[in-house]
Amino acid sequence: MTGSRLAAILVALCAVFCGIRLASASDEPLGNDLPPSAWIIELGGYGVLEPTYLGSKYYDIGFKPLLGFRQAGDREWLSFPNDAFDYNLYETADFRAGAAGNLTLQSRLHGEDIDLRLGKADVDLQGGAFAEYYPVTYVRTRAELLQGVTGNTGLAVNLSADYIWRPMPDWTLTFGPRAQLVNDQYASDYFSTQIAFKNNNNYVFYHAEGGILTSGAEFTGQYALTSQITTKFYIDYNQLMGDAADSPRVALRGSSEQVILGIGATYKFAVQP
Repeated sequence: MTGSRLAAILVALCAVFCGIRLASASDEPLGNDLPPSAWIIELGGYGVLEPTYLGSKYYDIGFKPLLGFRQAGDREWLSFPNDAFDYNLYETADFRAGAAGNLTLQSRLHGEDIDLRLGKADVDLQGGAFAEYYPVTYVRTRAELLQGVTGNTGLAVNLSADYIWRPMPDWTLTFGPRAQLVNDQYASDYFSTQIAFKNNNNYVFYHAEGGILTSGAEFTGQYALTSQITTKFYIDYNQLMGDAADSPRVALRGSSEQVILGIGATYKFAVQP
């Protein structure tokens, strides 16, 4: 991607972020007069500047959808860009847990002068469970246990903690560490190679094993334009660790440092049965 094209895309995304207020949007609080049986749905997404594959040094523009739902009167829990989709099965004032699922379209292939011959589907569907705990009102901790169903069929554990700051009622800013632990199957599906070629030089078979796959941090911000429209942005920094960082697909042509930028918005509306 050329610098001019990237600059044009980022300018367009910033324009969307700054000017997304809709003339038809209502500033009336959503849900005040709704019956308990009503559902509040939140739909939206991020435009994302991200590596073309996990471990790449090249970037491209992608899209990350956002979906949330709750019944009128239920607590609205804070969510983060890379949280798995979740459904509460148990909750208290400072804790919740339940089912979780995730769908990604992360490429595991790259061409040109390296052929990794992974032959795996790019659609990854995961299912599992999550738990979230607030030791104090301004700190969120979360753990996700996700088992691959299609594509990458390995096991991943996602860990996060965030400090939450609300400088003004309409603003929410957060910052905190991230880590992902995976089993051998997960690491191998992404980073093992049968054979790699570069400038007619052969590289030997490489088998990646599990452990700490990535560690890093995430900064997020969101601004409520109205009770229904919220603009959002985030910055992720992750460092590939261990066997993932040493894989030919990273060491020969990629980068162990991964940065992701996202900017977008969501819209809330009510559905009554």
